[in-house]
Formats: sequence, C-alpha cells, structure tokens
Amino acid sequence: IVRDVPVELDLEETRFWTYDRSKVVELLTDLEFYNVIPKIPDSTGDTQGTQAELWTAPNRIRTDYTVVDTKDVFTRMVDELTMSKIVAFDVNASSSNFMDAGLIGLSFANKIGKGWYVPLGHEKGTQLLNDIIIDGLRRVLEGAVPKTAHNAAFDMTVLANHGINVANLSFDSMLAAHLCGRRAVGLNELALDSFNCEITPIAELIGTRRNKIAMSQVSIPAAAAYYAECADAALRLYDVSRQEVEEKQTARALDEVETPLISVIVKMQLNGVALESEVLRNMSIKLADQLSDIESVIYGVVGHEFNIKSSQQLGGILFDEMRLPRTKKTKTGYSTDASSLELLKTQLNSGESEGVDPRSREVLESVIEHRQLSKIKSTYVDTLPLLVNPTTGRIHTSYNQTGSATGRVSSNDPNVQNIPVRTDLGRRVRRAFVVQDPQEWLLLSADYSQIELRILAHLSLDPGLLDAFIKGEDIHQATASSVYGVPSDQIDSEMRRIAKVMNFGVIYGLSPFGISQQTGFSAEEGKEFIETYFARYPGIKDFIESTRTRVREDGYVETLMGRRRYIPEVSSSNFHVRAAGERMAINMPIQGTAADIIKLAMIRIQDRIDELRLKSKMIIQVHDELIFEVPREELQEMECIVEILMSSAMQLAVPLEVEIKRGANWGEMK
Repeated sequence: IVRDVPVELDLEETRFWTYDRSKVVELLTDLEFYNVIPKIPDSTGDTQGTQAELWTAPNRIRTDYTVVDTKDVFTRMVDELTMSKIVAFDVNASSSNFMDAGLIGLSFANKIGKGWYVPLGHEKGTQLLNDIIIDGLRRVLEGAVPKTAHNAAFDMTVLANHGINVANLSFDSMLAAHLCGRRAVGLNELALDSFNCEITPIAELIGTRRNKIAMSQVSIPAAAAYYAECADAALRLYDVSRQEVEEKQTARALDEVETPLISVIVKMQLNGVALESEVLRNMSIKLADQLSDIESVIYGVVGHEFNIKSSQQLGGILFDEMRLPRTKKTKTGYSTDASSLELLKTQLNSGESEGVDPRSREVLESVIEHRQLSKIKSTYVDTLPLLVNPTTGRIHTSYNQTGSATGRVSSNDPNVQNIPVRTDLGRRVRRAFVVQDPQEWLLLSADYSQIELRILAHLSLDPGLLDAFIKGEDIHQATASSVYGVPSDQIDSEMRRIAKVMNFGVIYGLSPFGISQQTGFSAEEGKEFIETYFARYPGIKDFIESTRTRVREDGYVETLMGRRRYIPEVSSSNFHVRAAGERMAINMPIQGTAADIIKLAMIRIQDRIDELRLKSKMIIQVHDELIFEVPREELQEMECIVEILMSSAMQLAVPLEVEIKRGANWGEMK
C-alpha cells in the first residue's frame, strides 16, 4: 500500500448543505423527478420552509393571500373579482368523488401573488354562512368575467352539484398542457416546469396513511395558504400556457373543442345513467355457476386442482405438464397473459405445435373462457351495483379529457367504454343500463359508421376508397372485390372478413405477422396480401409513407383540428421502438380526428338541447357512440337533431353516416 501519495483535502469544501437549492430543483424538474423535489432541504438543512420560501428563487414572488371570513372582506373580494380581466378559481372538496364531495372552501386569484380563500365547511374557525354568500359567489362564477382553472371539469361538477353553474370558462391549464404534448399535467409539475415554483405538497396539510385527516379538519389558515397558492399558480399558468398553445399552434383544438367540451362533460357526469342492479345480481349468480363448471372441467382434464388465477401455477400446467411451447419469459416464469394465451391458441389451431399433450387444447380454451367470464364478473357485474349513488339512484361515471394521447375521452368509476360490444356477455351487462321510467322515456343511441375509414379516405384521397364511400357501398365488400379481383356479388363471408381485417389493420399499422395472426395466413401470405392491398389503394400507401416522413422531420403528427401528438420514438435506434412509433404516427391523425369530430358533435348537440330547453339528456359517450335519455314526446325531434349535427360536425371528402337506434336499455337497441 502506498501511504505517501500527496492528498490535498479541504474539509470546508466537503461541508454539506452548501448547494444552491434552486439549481437542484431546476435539474430535477428537467429530469421530471417531481416526487423528489419536496424532500430537498434548503441550504440550511431545513426541509420545512415557510409558505413564501417554497416559491423558489429567482422566481419567488410576494404573496398577499386573504382569508375571507367577514362580510366586508367578502364584498370587497366579489367587487374586485367581477371587475377583473380574468379570474382563476380552485375548489377545496371533501372527496375526489364529485357526487359525494362537500364544499370545504373556494379560492380565487386575479393578480399574480394575490388570492382569496373562502372557508365554507371547516370544522373549526370563523366562517360565513353559505346562504349569506352564495349570491356573491354566483356573481363571480356565473358572471361574465372570464375564468381559468386547472382540471376545471372536476371543480365545475362539484360546484354544479351545489347549485353554482360556472359560466365563461376560457382556459384550463391542464388541457392546454395535454394538447402541448406534456407528459406531466399536474398543477405542481407544471408550476415547477413552467416557472420553477414549488407548490406545497398536499400531504403537508392532511398527512398520509394512518395520520391522514379529512380536509374539513385542516385549519383555515393552512387551507387558505395552500388553495390560494393553487389559484395563484393556475393564474400564472394562464399566461405561460396560453403562449405555449399559440406557439405550438394547438389553439384551435383548445378553443373550439376541449374548452367548450368541459361544460358538456359536467352535465353528462351529473346526469348519470340508471342501472337495474337486479339484472346484474342474477347475472352474477349464473356466472359464478359457469366459472365453477369450467374449473371442474379444467381440474378433471388436468387430473388435480390448482389456482387458475396464479400465473406461476397455470404456467406449470401449460408449459410443464401440457408441454405447450414456451412464451416470453417473465420474472416469475413464462407469460400467461391474454395475448400469450391467444398466440398459443393460434399455434394449436394451425397445427404448428408438435409433441404437446392432446389435452392441452381443451385446457387452454377453458382457461381463456374462465379469464373472460371472471373479468366481466369482477369488473362490471359485481362492481357496478356498488357504484350506484344512493341519492340519485344512478351511476355517475367520470370522464377524462387527458386520458388518451390521441384525444379520445376516457371514463372511469366505472369505465363504461370497455364493456365488450360484440359478445353476448357485453350485451347482457349493457341491458342493465336502463331508463327509470320506460313508459315515459327511451334510450337513444347514435353511432358513427366506419368513421376512421372515412377519415382515412379523406386524408389519403385514394380514388377507390373515396368512390366506395361516396357511392354508399359496403366498404369491406368493395375492398374484398378489389383485392381478390372478383365481382362484388361473388364475395363470401370469409373474403369479406379478411378484407375487414386489412381495412382496420391499416389504421393500426398491421404487419404481415399481425395479418397472419388474425387471418390464418402465413407471414409470407400476409406480406403478399398487404402488397396487393396497397396496389389497389395506392393513395393509402402514399399517406402512410408521407406520414412516416413528416413525423421523422417534425417529431409530431396532428389531426385536422391541429391536435398534435409528439412521437420521439421515431428517432430511436431500436427498431422495435421506432416501428411502434411509426404505427402511432399513422394511427393518431385518424383516431384523433375521429375524437375531435364526436367532441364537436357533443358540443353542438348540447347547445341545441339547451337552446330548445329540451328535457333530453346526453348520458354516455363511448368512442364513436353517444347515448341519450329522451322523453318519448321528444324522440322524433332528438333523432333529427342528433343525426343532422353528428353528420355535419366536420366536412370531409366523404359523407359522415350515423346509425340511430332506440330502446328501453342499452343492450337491446333497435
């Protein structure tokens, strides 16, 4: 060991807590390590800074946050807000469920650094009576002054449930961030990323896990500091985000689609849909019996019992005992997920798997069926009755405008968009969605017919595709006739099915391997079929190639309304990642434009319902379908309104067709 190496050590230089906290925050913001930032101490080692200190230098601002607990202060606040150019607001709710949420408080900001907090439902502290101030709050929130918020749909739904209907919302910073391609759209993350300012973590107010308290138990000063800060941040984001929206040219999608849609979604969420729980309870009993029978069949074939829901135990049965081909390797063994089991089923059906146990086909098919029944039972049949609101007697799903990169609205609690459409099980679940008085009301369903293929025809301007839609032909029949080179009247059901797979496969970037999986073709036959397809529809091939070129150059693709999706994957050195990015790029302008079209239709239909003061209600949106609850005396008028406004929502090179059905429940519509 060399012990005389010259080492110079300055102990002062090793002293901790001497870093510049603002630079650390800036770095971690760039890296999107948002959860770490609140834990970083300042240079003195103190992690519990004051309210003002949490707005980090050099962007720290002087704040003036006022608790509104006297009539004079309340009157002064209302007068000032109603004369403002724009007002940011935020709701302190007692629950994340908008139907159960009580109003704990409201915060407002109209100038950077200045905010108010109106306590309404705290357990302790001085508060004005709600009936005294409700008119003043309506003057602000229902008045002409423009408003901005972050996740306005939730706040507006809570307020509407308490009799305050927000009007003149002009901006939502969460929607703006989503349209600009930001992955993190929370208020805290945007404040950090946009102007390097931290917002107090809410856990500091209510605690976590066992120490967590209700919002109503938080002291008024602490709640005021937090919620006024949130409104203040939302106001600051208005200028920053508006500028970014303009720079990225997504203003049209924000101003004409997303922002006007918020009020429609608020009404849909409050409307809810009636559920006949008895239908699902009976279905649950029958499914339990079916599952038990399937388990008995599987155990009988295998020769012993095991836990079908355990991937490890199921893998042992399939790959060790039944000698099925190994699937992709996971941490716990070989994969038994849905796609892996379907691939095994395809291999068995094509005769590719030699040497497997002859009992394997029956076991595999029974396991797949067990999975499907079990998922439907747990996700919908047993869960939906528990979600019925005791006050309204209806289910109130929550719609999310930022839940999809393509612009589609998603839903949760419950997710009504994932109920299987074409299976008997799915139809049986949908039969439970009903009208409460079938003698007086009906459900009206309006569904776009092949909207994504029509958008593809518009974007590609392929003569064959355009001609088929303009003539009103069966597009899959026409494709089969063109690709197989036989007259339309000689196309059989199998030829039409394969043409349908190809038509929709183009939208999702189907590969020769994908074609072979869905059609029974070999990969080589799938490749030849794709080449024949593109030879018949050269405009589609040109659209795909031009999209690939454009996304490589620009880094994004966009819809007809200017909605963008940034796809950095197309620049990846990894072939599989790059190919997946290209598939996303091809699909997004089509699926995203379809999402924009139905959103425009929703806005215009709701405007017409309000204008005519109809009793009809929009209650469900599922991708290309809208469901309405309609009084029988308004049925004819609503059918006319819906068909005209949906078919004219956007002008394309081919007509938009709408299929209208009606019935007493969602599963039996004619």
